[in-house]
Amino acid sequence: MSRTLFRSLRYTLVVLVAFLAWDCAGTPPEQQLLTNFFRASRVRDNATLSNIASVELNPRTQGTVQDFDITTVGPEERRSLQIQQALDEVEQAKAAESEFTKRKKAYQDANMPALQRVSQSQRDKKPITGKDAEVLESWNKISKEELETKKRSSQARTKATQETSMAIGSLSAPGRPDVDVKGMDVQVVRKQVTVNAQLKTPDGQTAPKTIVFTLQRAIGTKDGQTTEGRWIITNMQIEGAKAG
Repeated sequence: MSRTLFRSLRYTLVVLVAFLAWDCAGTPPEQQLLTNFFRASRVRDNATLSNIASVELNPRTQGTVQDFDITTVGPEERRSLQIQQALDEVEQAKAAESEFTKRKKAYQDANMPALQRVSQSQRDKKPITGKDAEVLESWNKISKEELETKKRSSQARTKATQETSMAIGSLSAPGRPDVDVKGMDVQVVRKQVTVNAQLKTPDGQTAPKTIVFTLQRAIGTKDGQTTEGRWIITNMQIEGAKAG
């Protein structure tokens, strides 16, 4: 191979490598994430979707996107998750529910004959008087307290799930066990991305649509080690449609 030809090939290779590096570096992470989302949605690739989004674009009911352009990427907003506080509230709610169950059973065992009479009188639509009326009043209060106790417990579990689910999804590597976020300091980074998309509806019509996505990722610190989570699509609003 001549020296001139070698120089020419080497120059071509350097230019090609530089172009490829520029092309990869020039692709915003939002572009790649949304490209994967639209592609996986078209073919109902639920395995991929579960790793990148908690929403869906159902091709059978909403349609598919072939082409899109990102118009704006909003500023990043950060907030600290109250994970440990939420988990502590769940434990407190469990303890309160357990304590209430014991009190309810103790009252029931101590007043079983009266409760049976009250129940029979209610079935027979007979008036409840005297001590039985007092027992009924106390039992109604216990029933009301039971509903309130279960409600508080349910709310605590829901709050804990909301605080931890996105963080776990973002911080856990696909195909690996969920990251244990207990005792972890977690920040959530949030931003909105607006795109102009060509949406093909299930009836075959294609029209331009504005779609606003909410992207979030978690940054977790535990035992002095910080983990950067991946971006997750957590909300989608299509122009003229309800939030997905």
